[in-house]
Amino acid sequence: MDSKYDIIREIVSIEWEMFTAVNEGKERAGCQEDRPTFEGMRFAQFSAWPQECAVSYLDDLETAVQTGRNLVEEKYIHMMKYSQPVEYKALLHRVIMPTVAAKELAERLCGILVEQARILSHRFPYVAGQGRPLYAKQDYRGTSIETYQLGELLTYSEGTLSKLLEYVEAYKKDGGSLARDITVNTVLFYGYESLEQAEAAMKERIEG
Repeated sequence: MDSKYDIIREIVSIEWEMFTAVNEGKERAGCQEDRPTFEGMRFAQFSAWPQECAVSYLDDLETAVQTGRNLVEEKYIHMMKYSQPVEYKALLHRVIMPTVAAKELAERLCGILVEQARILSHRFPYVAGQGRPLYAKQDYRGTSIETYQLGELLTYSEGTLSKLLEYVEAYKKDGGSLARDITVNTVLFYGYESLEQAEAAMKERIEG
Protein backbone atom coordinates (compact mmCIF):
# COMPACT_ATOMS: atom_id res chain seq x y z
CA MET A 1 0.00 0.00 0.00
CA ASP A 2 1.21 3.51 -0.77
CA SER A 3 2.17 5.75 2.14
CA LYS A 4 -0.30 8.35 3.34
CA TYR A 5 1.94 11.07 1.91
CA ASP A 6 1.90 9.43 -1.52
CA ILE A 7 -1.90 9.13 -1.38
CA ILE A 8 -2.30 12.79 -0.46
CA ARG A 9 0.18 13.84 -3.13
CA GLU A 10 -1.92 12.02 -5.75
CA ILE A 11 -5.15 13.57 -4.40
CA VAL A 12 -3.69 17.07 -4.58
CA SER A 13 -2.26 16.46 -8.05
CA ILE A 14 -5.65 15.41 -9.41
CA GLU A 15 -7.41 18.27 -7.62
CA TRP A 16 -4.94 20.77 -9.05
CA GLU A 17 -5.69 19.60 -12.59
CA MET A 18 -9.42 19.94 -11.86
CA PHE A 19 -8.90 23.34 -10.23
CA THR A 20 -6.98 24.76 -13.18
CA ALA A 21 -9.69 23.49 -15.55
CA VAL A 22 -12.44 25.50 -13.81
CA ASN A 23 -13.58 28.34 -16.12
CA GLU A 24 -11.49 26.79 -18.88
CA GLY A 25 -11.29 29.09 -21.88
CA LYS A 26 -11.94 32.19 -19.75
CA GLU A 27 -9.53 34.46 -17.91
CA ARG A 28 -7.77 32.54 -15.17
CA ALA A 29 -8.11 33.63 -11.55
CA GLY A 30 -4.94 34.59 -9.71
CA CYS A 31 -5.24 31.61 -7.39
CA GLN A 32 -5.10 29.31 -10.42
CA GLU A 33 -1.50 30.45 -10.92
CA ASP A 34 -0.48 29.76 -7.30
CA ARG A 35 0.14 26.03 -7.09
CA PRO A 36 2.31 26.14 -3.92
CA THR A 37 -0.45 27.74 -1.84
CA PHE A 38 -3.10 25.43 -3.31
CA GLU A 39 -0.98 22.41 -2.45
CA GLY A 40 -0.20 23.72 1.02
CA MET A 41 -3.86 24.25 1.86
CA ARG A 42 -4.97 20.89 0.51
CA PHE A 43 -2.11 19.02 2.21
CA ALA A 44 -3.11 20.77 5.45
CA GLN A 45 -6.60 19.33 5.11
CA PHE A 46 -5.86 15.80 4.01
CA SER A 47 -2.91 15.32 6.37
CA ALA A 48 -5.46 15.64 9.19
CA TRP A 49 -7.56 12.80 7.77
CA PRO A 50 -7.01 9.13 8.61
CA GLN A 51 -5.50 7.19 5.72
CA GLU A 52 -8.68 5.17 5.16
CA CYS A 53 -10.62 8.35 4.35
CA ALA A 54 -7.88 9.65 2.07
CA VAL A 55 -7.84 6.37 0.14
CA SER A 56 -11.61 6.53 -0.29
CA TYR A 57 -11.52 10.12 -1.53
CA LEU A 58 -8.70 9.31 -3.96
CA ASP A 59 -10.97 6.61 -5.36
CA ASP A 60 -13.72 9.26 -5.73
CA LEU A 61 -11.33 11.46 -7.70
CA GLU A 62 -10.06 8.67 -9.92
CA THR A 63 -13.62 7.59 -10.68
CA ALA A 64 -14.50 11.19 -11.48
CA VAL A 65 -11.59 11.47 -13.92
CA GLN A 66 -12.65 8.26 -15.65
CA THR A 67 -16.22 9.53 -16.06
CA GLY A 68 -15.30 13.09 -17.10
CA ARG A 69 -16.40 14.82 -13.90
CA ASN A 70 -14.62 17.79 -12.35
CA LEU A 71 -15.32 17.60 -8.61
CA VAL A 72 -13.69 20.97 -7.92
CA GLU A 73 -15.95 22.66 -10.44
CA GLU A 74 -18.96 20.88 -8.94
CA LYS A 75 -17.94 22.14 -5.49
CA TYR A 76 -17.99 25.74 -6.69
CA ILE A 77 -21.34 25.24 -8.38
CA HIS A 78 -22.84 23.83 -5.15
CA MET A 79 -21.51 26.91 -3.35
CA MET A 80 -23.45 29.19 -5.71
CA LYS A 81 -26.88 27.78 -4.79
CA TYR A 82 -27.95 30.73 -2.62
CA SER A 83 -25.39 33.43 -3.39
CA GLN A 84 -25.78 33.21 -7.18
CA PRO A 85 -29.03 31.31 -7.80
CA VAL A 86 -29.38 32.28 -11.48
CA GLU A 87 -25.85 31.14 -12.34
CA TYR A 88 -26.34 28.05 -10.17
CA LYS A 89 -29.38 26.92 -12.14
CA ALA A 90 -27.59 27.57 -15.42
CA LEU A 91 -24.65 25.37 -14.37
CA LEU A 92 -26.56 22.56 -12.67
CA HIS A 93 -26.31 20.38 -15.76
CA ARG A 94 -22.58 20.09 -15.01
CA VAL A 95 -23.20 18.59 -11.56
CA ILE A 96 -23.95 15.01 -10.53
CA MET A 97 -26.24 15.58 -7.59
CA PRO A 98 -25.57 13.57 -4.41
CA THR A 99 -27.92 10.86 -3.26
CA VAL A 100 -30.32 11.60 -0.43
CA ALA A 101 -28.12 9.56 1.91
CA ALA A 102 -24.95 11.37 0.81
CA LYS A 103 -26.63 14.76 1.27
CA GLU A 104 -27.68 13.84 4.81
CA LEU A 105 -24.16 12.65 5.66
CA ALA A 106 -22.66 15.83 4.18
CA GLU A 107 -24.99 18.06 6.19
CA ARG A 108 -24.22 16.20 9.43
CA LEU A 109 -20.50 16.45 8.82
CA CYS A 110 -20.74 20.10 7.89
CA GLY A 111 -22.62 20.87 11.10
CA ILE A 112 -19.93 19.25 13.24
CA LEU A 113 -17.05 20.92 11.41
CA VAL A 114 -18.64 24.36 11.51
CA GLU A 115 -19.23 24.00 15.25
CA GLN A 116 -15.60 22.99 15.70
CA ALA A 117 -14.57 26.05 13.70
CA ARG A 118 -16.78 28.23 15.93
CA ILE A 119 -15.08 26.91 19.07
CA LEU A 120 -11.70 27.44 17.46
CA SER A 121 -12.56 31.02 16.54
CA HIS A 122 -13.25 31.86 20.19
CA ARG A 123 -9.92 30.40 21.29
CA PHE A 124 -7.90 31.86 18.42
CA PRO A 125 -9.81 34.92 17.16
CA TYR A 126 -6.87 36.51 15.34
CA VAL A 127 -6.07 33.35 13.39
CA ALA A 128 -9.76 32.83 12.64
CA GLY A 129 -10.09 36.44 11.58
CA GLN A 130 -7.68 35.86 8.70
CA GLY A 131 -10.02 33.33 7.11
CA ARG A 132 -13.58 33.01 5.92
CA PRO A 133 -16.69 34.11 7.87
CA LEU A 134 -18.24 31.21 9.75
CA TYR A 135 -21.88 30.90 8.69
CA ALA A 136 -23.71 30.89 5.37
CA LYS A 137 -25.78 33.89 6.50
CA GLN A 138 -22.49 35.85 6.42
CA ASP A 139 -21.76 35.05 2.76
CA TYR A 140 -22.19 38.73 1.93
CA ARG A 141 -18.73 39.15 3.50
CA GLY A 142 -17.27 36.43 1.31
CA THR A 143 -17.86 32.70 1.00
CA SER A 144 -18.32 31.29 4.50
CA ILE A 145 -16.77 28.19 6.02
CA GLU A 146 -20.24 26.65 6.13
CA THR A 147 -20.96 27.28 2.43
CA TYR A 148 -17.50 26.20 1.30
CA GLN A 149 -17.48 23.11 3.53
CA LEU A 150 -20.89 21.87 2.46
CA GLY A 151 -20.14 22.55 -1.20
CA GLU A 152 -17.08 20.33 -1.00
CA LEU A 153 -18.71 17.58 1.05
CA LEU A 154 -21.53 17.30 -1.48
CA THR A 155 -18.97 16.12 -4.05
CA TYR A 156 -17.78 13.19 -1.90
CA SER A 157 -19.18 9.69 -2.34
CA GLU A 158 -21.39 8.08 0.29
CA GLY A 159 -18.50 5.80 1.19
CA THR A 160 -16.08 8.65 1.80
CA LEU A 161 -18.64 10.68 3.73
CA SER A 162 -19.56 7.69 5.90
CA LYS A 163 -15.91 6.94 6.75
CA LEU A 164 -15.12 10.59 7.45
CA LEU A 165 -18.20 11.10 9.63
CA GLU A 166 -17.40 7.96 11.62
CA TYR A 167 -13.88 9.25 12.21
CA VAL A 168 -14.94 12.80 13.11
CA GLU A 169 -17.58 11.61 15.59
CA ALA A 170 -15.23 9.12 17.27
CA TYR A 171 -12.42 11.68 17.40
CA LYS A 172 -14.79 14.25 18.87
CA LYS A 173 -15.74 11.84 21.67
CA ASP A 174 -12.04 11.53 22.49
CA GLY A 175 -11.74 15.32 22.68
CA GLY A 176 -10.27 15.77 19.22
CA SER A 177 -11.22 18.34 16.60
CA LEU A 178 -10.61 17.83 12.89
CA ALA A 179 -11.09 21.56 12.29
CA ARG A 180 -8.35 22.33 14.80
CA ASP A 181 -5.97 19.77 13.29
CA ILE A 182 -6.45 21.27 9.82
CA THR A 183 -5.86 24.77 11.18
CA VAL A 184 -2.70 23.63 12.95
CA ASN A 185 -1.42 22.16 9.68
CA THR A 186 -2.29 25.42 7.92
CA VAL A 187 -0.32 27.66 10.29
CA LEU A 188 2.61 25.24 10.11
CA PHE A 189 2.55 25.68 6.33
CA TYR A 190 2.84 29.43 6.83
CA GLY A 191 5.93 28.97 9.00
CA TYR A 192 4.52 29.16 12.53
CA GLU A 193 5.44 26.56 15.13
CA SER A 194 1.97 26.33 16.68
CA LEU A 195 -1.49 27.85 16.74
CA GLU A 196 -0.52 29.76 19.86
CA GLN A 197 2.48 31.32 18.12
CA ALA A 198 0.39 32.20 15.07
CA GLU A 199 -2.27 33.80 17.27
CA ALA A 200 0.28 35.91 19.13
CA ALA A 201 1.98 37.03 15.90
CA MET A 202 -1.27 38.00 14.22
CA LYS A 203 -2.45 39.85 17.30
CA GLU A 204 0.82 41.79 17.39
CA ARG A 205 0.58 42.61 13.69
CA ILE A 206 -3.03 43.83 13.95
CA GLU A 207 -2.82 45.69 17.28
CA GLY A 208 0.77 46.86 16.93
